[in-house]
Amino acid sequence: RLTGAQVTAQDQLFATLDPTMRAVTLPSGRTIILSDTVGFVSALPTSLVAAFRATLEEVLEADLILHVRDIAHPDTIAQKDDVMNVLDELGVEENRKNEIIEVRNKIDLIDDDERHALLTNSSRNDHAVALSAITGEGSETLLEAIDGLLDSERKFLDVAIDLSDGAAIAWLYERGEVVSRHDDGNVARIRVGLDAANAARFEQRFNNRGSAGP
Repeated sequence: RLTGAQVTAQDQLFATLDPTMRAVTLPSGRTIILSDTVGFVSALPTSLVAAFRATLEEVLEADLILHVRDIAHPDTIAQKDDVMNVLDELGVEENRKNEIIEVRNKIDLIDDDERHALLTNSSRNDHAVALSAITGEGSETLLEAIDGLLDSERKFLDVAIDLSDGAAIAWLYERGEVVSRHDDGNVARIRVGLDAANAARFEQRFNNRGSAGP
C-alpha cells in the first residue's frame, strides 16, 4: 500500500521468504527504502532458525523498525510478545526500542468501539499508528510518523576524512544527508546529518573521525 508494489500476500506460512525492498517518498520529500522481512514465527523448528536468522538480521541495520501487527487476530498480544522476543534474541538493544513504530494493521476488521479506542490511543502515541492496508486509512499518518521519528533521531557530524578513504566518504553519502562538503588538500571536510543509530555506527566503524554539531 505505501509503495504501490504488487507482492504476494497469502494467509499461509512461508508464502514469502525473501525480503522485499521498495523506495517510498515521505511527506518531507525524503526518500527512504522500506524492507519487508519474512514474518516472525513462534516455536520455529530448530533446523530453520539459522536460515531465518540470516534474513531477519538485516533488522539490526535498519534506521527504524516498523512492527506490523494483525490487530484483529485473537492472539494479537501473544504475537506481539513473540516478535519482541525475537528482536531481543537478534540483539536489538533496549535503547533502540524507541526506534520502533508499532503499526496496528487491519482496523477495518474490528468493531466500531474497539476501532475508536485504538485510533484514540494511537493518536496519543508517537510510536504507534492504527491503519488498514486494505482501505489505506492511516497510511499517510504512518508516513508522517516515520518522517517525524527520523527527524527526532537526526544529529549532525562535522567530519574530516582523507580523500583516499573512499569507503568512509561513500558510507556517509549512502547512509546520511550530506549538507556541505569542502575538499581541503587531501582532506574532505563534510557536514552530514545522520540518524542516531547511523551516527553511532559511523563513529564506531570509522574511529570517531567526526564531531557532533547542532
